[in-house]
Amino acid sequence: MKKIICFGDTITEMGMVTESRGFVPRLAERYTRRADVLGRGFSGYTTREALAVLDEAVLREYPSCVCIAFGLNDSVLPNQFHHVPLDEYRRNLEDLASRAACSGAWIILVGPPPLDERKTNSREMRLTAQYANACEDAGDEMNLPVINLFQLIQDHDHWETKCLLDGIYLSASGMDILYEALVRELDQQFPLSTLPLLGMEQI
Repeated sequence: MKKIICFGDTITEMGMVTESRGFVPRLAERYTRRADVLGRGFSGYTTREALAVLDEAVLREYPSCVCIAFGLNDSVLPNQFHHVPLDEYRRNLEDLASRAACSGAWIILVGPPPLDERKTNSREMRLTAQYANACEDAGDEMNLPVINLFQLIQDHDHWETKCLLDGIYLSASGMDILYEALVRELDQQFPLSTLPLLGMEQI
């Protein structure tokens, strides 16, 4: 069976919670008996830590597809502990994607979501937009699909309260947006109709 790995930061770790319509178990349900969906979410991680755990968390599984979703923590303000400078973030993202692609995996990049500045003093929309753009640019440069979560969420009315839990993390509605975007991209490469069911067919 093919393996689809969702590799990311807090958004991905929270995306494994069924009660909040997390996108990882929903993908697992969608691909039941057709592909294994593995969640590799690391709360608080930046692209720096992601590079350190890439081999053990992702590459040793020999995935068919890796959804790489980092930037939420990299893009905090420069005076914050987790901050990763923009140029380094892009280099790290390209390194992650390149190493995963060299292992034979198809890659989807997912940029950071927007935020409600009224509810946080550690992030700014202006700065987060730069990281979202850097993710988009990296995808364009490497000819990879990119989910621009920053823009997708803002396309919805009242997104600050509807799509975010606390001004930063995705609510159930925000998870819906990410799930649907991932399905659209995955269907380009792995349409369900082309993936055989595991096990004997019922007669």
